[in-house]
Amino acid sequence: MQNFIVLGIIPGTNIQLNFTAWLYVCITLVTTSLVMYERHAIRSWLLSHYVAYRINRLRIAPLR
Repeated sequence: MQNFIVLGIIPGTNIQLNFTAWLYVCITLVTTSLVMYERHAIRSWLLSHYVAYRINRLRIAPLR
């Protein structure tokens, strides 16, 4: 694990990550998490507005 953190060598291979690759990995992880969070927030917002619209459009007969 120490070689992976210090040298950037992926265990079991001879592949070594440089600083630019580390930046790409970090940026990708952060961007992916933000996009997934925003998709969830947008989906919740759309669903709540759809439910509110459907409730407002309900035609309920007046009580006698």
